Amino acid sequence: MLTQIDRLTIYCILCFITFCSLVLRSPADINILPLGGLIAAAFGLWFELHNDTELAEDEEY
Repeated sequence: MLTQIDRLTIYCILCFITFCSLVLRSPADINILPLGGLIAAAFGLWFELHNDTELAEDEEY
């Protein structure tokens, strides 16, 4: 089972990879797939950061 820190790390790495794939391409080679990946990874990060029930459960004990 992945912890919240593990999931945040995975989303951060996905954001970095997709951002690099957008920046390192030439303007003539633009594809919508990396942009979709960046949006999906950013949404996953946002969801993980705003879904703090796991952190609240850890702090209670």
